[in-house]
Amino acid sequence: MTTSPAPSSPSAHRRASYGCHVFSGQDLHVTSGANLGDRLGPTDELCEGDTYGLAEEAEVSKLALVSEAGRLLVAGDSEIGRAGDAVTLAGRLTFMGGDGGGTELVVIELPGPEGGTRHFLPLQPMEPRVDYALIGVSNDPGEVHLSDLTSFAFARGTAITLASGAQRPVEDLAPGDRVLTRDHGAQPVRWIGTQTVRAVGAYAPVVITRDTLGNAADLILSQHQRLFVYQRGADRVTETAEMLVKAALLVDDDAVFVRKGGFVDYFTLVFDHHEVIYAECIPVESLELSPDTRHSLPGEIAAGIEAEFGDLAHTPAFGTEVSGEQLSPDKRRKIFRGSAGR
Repeated sequence: MTTSPAPSSPSAHRRASYGCHVFSGQDLHVTSGANLGDRLGPTDELCEGDTYGLAEEAEVSKLALVSEAGRLLVAGDSEIGRAGDAVTLAGRLTFMGGDGGGTELVVIELPGPEGGTRHFLPLQPMEPRVDYALIGVSNDPGEVHLSDLTSFAFARGTAITLASGAQRPVEDLAPGDRVLTRDHGAQPVRWIGTQTVRAVGAYAPVVITRDTLGNAADLILSQHQRLFVYQRGADRVTETAEMLVKAALLVDDDAVFVRKGGFVDYFTLVFDHHEVIYAECIPVESLELSPDTRHSLPGEIAAGIEAEFGDLAHTPAFGTEVSGEQLSPDKRRKIFRGSAGR
């Protein structure tokens, strides 16, 4: 099932109104069954009872979208697809995972040569080395909130520095509590979001072990949570001395690692401004309210933020975000040494 390219429109080239991170259909293959060896195909060619596996090297890509005249079009800042092309939600698949839990994914098709490309959005976390038995195929994708699977948050137990200098576990904070910020002094917490998820795939937390960045204890964050790093000297990773780096980019499988298994409670803090606060005594960001983040958050969190803040958009905290290509192992070690020596 494919869709012909939509005429390019000015709205398709603006920044996204919706966003999600999707896998390529090439990353999901049949490990046993009638279609052994096949990658994710059209829904009418799939066989219930086949077992699928997610490729070890599978990585997500951002699919950015805008809504126009009842259609979803690829936005100009999408990592995949061509701006202005129509997006087809081609169906929903239901799997039984190796742990007995159910997993659903939405099949997404983009136009292009040779029938276009096929991608999928897991509605629950998926991970390699797990068998997923296909138990349901539907051409109707149903109601789909195209949100990001990744959380922007702190794990339960993370100590947050209050305005008084005292430390308080993030789960014990309440709206109105005054927290120390780097740029605006004492600021009240306006809203706190919580989410409990299985700690697999993109949901598994990153553990930054004690003293790696000068942190007072192990700091446990979601993979896309950004930390604020001040760089000294001319040999900087970014042009500015102030840098924001996602926790996942610091993983070296030694001092910083991804902890998989079980469940994890995440807490998201929102202030009147996008703030740099202190978690386990090192600077990290609060949630930045922007069109991108609003539409890439899970539905219940996005709804809570809209009810509290309306259409408020933050001015980003100062700092250049680093990319994975910029952060070589040597640069990572330099960040560890420089931060731990503060």
